[in-house]
Amino acid sequence: MRRVVCGLALFVSVASSVAQAQTAAPGAVPAVSHANDAAYLVGAGDVLAVTVYRAPDYNSVVEVAEDGTIVLNAVGRVQASGMTPAQVGNEIVRRLQSGGIFRDPLVNVMVQTYRSRTVSVLGAVGKPGEYPLDRGGLTITEILARAGATLGVGGGTVRVVRRDGTQQDLPAEQLLAGAANQMLQPHDTLIVTESATFYISGEVQRPGNFPLEPGLTMERAIALAGGITQRGARSRLKVTRHEGAADAIVRAKLQDPVKPRDLILVGARLF
Repeated sequence: MRRVVCGLALFVSVASSVAQAQTAAPGAVPAVSHANDAAYLVGAGDVLAVTVYRAPDYNSVVEVAEDGTIVLNAVGRVQASGMTPAQVGNEIVRRLQSGGIFRDPLVNVMVQTYRSRTVSVLGAVGKPGEYPLDRGGLTITEILARAGATLGVGGGTVRVVRRDGTQQDLPAEQLLAGAANQMLQPHDTLIVTESATFYISGEVQRPGNFPLEPGLTMERAIALAGGITQRGARSRLKVTRHEGAADAIVRAKLQDPVKPRDLILVGARLF
């Protein structure tokens, strides 16, 4: 019985809140916006979904025109560009009130499609394409996470191309450390370059392709591959190295640096 009473009380409380919102003084202009849109500034090309509570005939989905306005039935042309969805909703409420259509309408405005404030992500990411700046202060790493970038040690470079054509190359390790992370602006482009890699085979535990860490030596490369096998010899290292248009095979020592696209072969002992 107590649960029934509590549930009834909760229903009455919610119904009362709705009733109060509809009977508020004419000066009040309630408008509700989607949480992610709170700081988003609408621009030309965005598609807005406008809902008037309990008045479905006034609901509409409209695209913001090049002049920054939207056109609604019974309301006319409303300025939208440069405003948050909540501010657009407030203006629609004011128009509905001043036109004598509704006394205290409840209006909800949401961005259905983001087009005016987007950034492009290209290159070595899982999901290249355009991404909306759907809230203020979005940073490079946050957008890269959405695009499925997998940055790590030696994780390549992210080139930031600004709308004015200026460019900046940011090492992945600096971005991950937070030293180079930056806020993005509309129409920025991020180009992710894969990290340099090397390949190691022969008498190692885990032959394969590995990212090239800064300052990597042959000895460290062997360690990354799990170390040598029982038959392996650390002194028997051959490297196929890309030099210009041709490949060269060179002998290497443990302290020699590994270069991008090196093919390292760890040989076996002679006895």
